Formats: sequence, C-alpha cells, structure tokens
Amino acid sequence: MTSLIPVIVAAMFGTSGIQPTPADIAWITSGEFCEPETVLPLPDTSLLVSNVCDFRQRGNGFLTLLDADGSALDWRVLEGLDAPLGMALVDDQLYVVDNNQVKIFRWPGYEPLRIISLETQVANDLAVAANGTIYVSDTAGGFVQQIATDGSQSMLTGQARFDGANGIEIADRQLFIGGERLWRLDLDTGVVTTLGPAWLSDIDGIEIEKDGTLQLTPVSGPLVRYRNDDDIEIFSGEGISSANHGFSEHLGLALIPTGFDNTVIAIRLP
Repeated sequence: MTSLIPVIVAAMFGTSGIQPTPADIAWITSGEFCEPETVLPLPDTSLLVSNVCDFRQRGNGFLTLLDADGSALDWRVLEGLDAPLGMALVDDQLYVVDNNQVKIFRWPGYEPLRIISLETQVANDLAVAANGTIYVSDTAGGFVQQIATDGSQSMLTGQARFDGANGIEIADRQLFIGGERLWRLDLDTGVVTTLGPAWLSDIDGIEIEKDGTLQLTPVSGPLVRYRNDDDIEIFSGEGISSANHGFSEHLGLALIPTGFDNTVIAIRLP
C-alpha cells in the first residue's frame, strides 16, 4: 500500500499546482495497533490513539497510550470498546465516539462516567465547546448532531448540508467541519462558509495552530496546512496515508495515524 502513496497524492492534488514538500518525519511507531483512527495529544505530552480493530465486531476496539517519542506506554490502556473513532479531552473528561454513542471517561484513570446514545446513522468525530455542548459529525447522514448540556439533541442548522461529514474542530465560536469539502460554521449567526479550492476534499483530520492555520488530512492523504486559497502547503512522504490526525503545539508535531498500515507517523512542522 505504501508504494501507492505518491500516486494517490498526485491524483488528489495534481490539479492544485502545489508541489508537495517532503515531510520531516520525527518518528514512526508500529507494533500492536489495530486500524488506528485518531491521535489525541494529552496535557502530559503523552498521546492517545484510538484503534477501531474491525468495526463489524463488538468489544474489539481499544485505546493505546504512547509517550512523546512514540514509544508505547500501554498498548491497551482502555479496552472493550466497539469501534472508537473521534476523541476529545476537556478538563478531566475524555470523550470518545464509539458506535453511535459518546462514551465519557475520567482522565487520567479512564473511569467510565456516562454514555450518550446518539440520534445518528454513522457518528464519526466530535468537538466539545467551552460551555459543554457536544458536536458530532454523522458521515452517512451528512449532518452535525448537537448535544446540549441538558442532553437534548438536534441537527445543527436544521438540515443535512455537510456531505460526508467527517472531521470536526472548534475554535471560539467557529465550528470547522470536514467532509466532501471544508466548511466553517459561525455558531452565533448560523452562517456556513465553504473554505478552500474544490480539490481540497474528503477531509478527515482538522487541527488548528496557534496562528489560526488549519491542518487538514484528507482520507488516505498527506498533511495539508491551509491559511487561505493562496497559502497552502502539502507535506507528503512514503507511508503517509492519514486517518484523523492530531497536533501537539507543545511538541511541534503533527501525528498521523495510518489506518490499515497500523502505524503512527510524527511529522515535525517548520
């Protein structure tokens, strides 16, 4: 599969006119991953990786804990999940999307706190606002589900308008949603803006750097840094075939889970 990566990148971004930059790889970890989907950097500089491990099977999914250098601290720090996808950490609560549920655990320690059953078809990623509102992307439904602090659920914008809704991230009152395109939703006004050129599509991972630069990873694609339509960088290399990546500002690393390649690749950013 890795030998096809340059071909995939050329097919996806060949019309962009942007020459990909070879990624500066800090480390690559392999071992006991099983379809790693998401990397979540934690406040103590460790890294949490969700492993789907055959979505058709119940109870196979698990979380792996790595240190900042990519060494495994615990391959199965939390087991018994179904198909863990997106994750978020807010204060001492870890949120995990797992088979149309949001499972919430205490961090550290991974004590189960509660489970929210979602009114979704295929829940994928999530973002949690400062006020506790949870936003979950539904890939099959093409919408974002909003879970209020009182537990009530509603379809954000009142309609399905985010085809292939996948990666999701929040910054202040701006919600960024990836899927067939990249969208920005102003949570105060309800205004939706489509960002980026048409070739920038199938967006899985979304992370935001301190200066507002968006890091994006298309499904099975490279790492993209997007500031505006005239300021886009693409970082690629052998084996970089991303699922839902993470970003550690402190470590200066973009963290790429490679899904069926069963690795996590750390890329140093310039």
